[in-house]
Amino acid sequence: MVIYFSKINLESTELLKMYQEKSLDGMKKKLMNFFESGVVYEVEDSFKSNAGELHFIKTKYRLFTGIKTDEYVSGTIYKTTVLYYKKLNTNTGKIEPGSIPTIEDIKFYFDVNKEIVGFHTRQRFGYREFNRAFAGLINMCMEKNGSQMRFSASLYNEGMEIKELERELKSIGNIKRLEFNFKLPNPSDDKMLDKLKNGLTDTAKMMKEANAHIVSVIFDSDGNVGLNIDSCEIRDNIERVAHLTKGVSDVDAIKNGYARVIATGKNGKRYTTEDCKPIKRETISESSEEFFSACKDTISNIFRKHPK
Repeated sequence: MVIYFSKINLESTELLKMYQEKSLDGMKKKLMNFFESGVVYEVEDSFKSNAGELHFIKTKYRLFTGIKTDEYVSGTIYKTTVLYYKKLNTNTGKIEPGSIPTIEDIKFYFDVNKEIVGFHTRQRFGYREFNRAFAGLINMCMEKNGSQMRFSASLYNEGMEIKELERELKSIGNIKRLEFNFKLPNPSDDKMLDKLKNGLTDTAKMMKEANAHIVSVIFDSDGNVGLNIDSCEIRDNIERVAHLTKGVSDVDAIKNGYARVIATGKNGKRYTTEDCKPIKRETISESSEEFFSACKDTISNIFRKHPK
């Protein structure tokens, strides 16, 4: 079994106030107190069958918590939905659509202080879907308790310098669409918090003036040549990754999901910094004890090896 890790980030301009007041601990306590069993997050997706019929699929994610302390919470997310498939009618010799209710489960270990959650995946419950579900469940918990705070989840990775990012983008060739996403940092230690408190710079300062917690810049091309990665505007945004604000390097920005770059080539191939070099841990069995131990050890090692 492979364990992945994701960074949980508060998405709010209230972060700017929290930097000055050093009140992030209060936010984390609320998150832990509100995170309770029984909450359900529901989404509805649609798809077209080969016959052109439009189907709507409702998927429910139900949260169950297990061990809960002041520092972490463990538990399981249950996904229930309907699986559509094809079957052969032996009488007519024709392919007919069918459907069946399904359920998938994923265990998680959420270190609230370090803002990282460890989890495994299932064949029909991957890490992108887990991130959407986990953030959705947290936000449902906040809403249920009258809190305006909203969170997002992004896959935790090793990060990269902008030189490597440039090489990756140039290796794609004929990029049709290039998107840069920047968000206010969620410091998980006092050193980074002190640097943020002493002054924001560059993109983060612009976000403060605009009263925005997220900024997206999109370049789109409908030509045959594709986007020019060496153009001034695109290079300026690549540089933004390395100068998001004080105390956050290019490696840290990409690692923690504060900066994300998404490129789509003419051939439809999609590249994103979030999926690049994810932090993973393999375990032999699915036993809860081994899973939680692996999550706890890996998260501790992450912060020992990569001090801020």
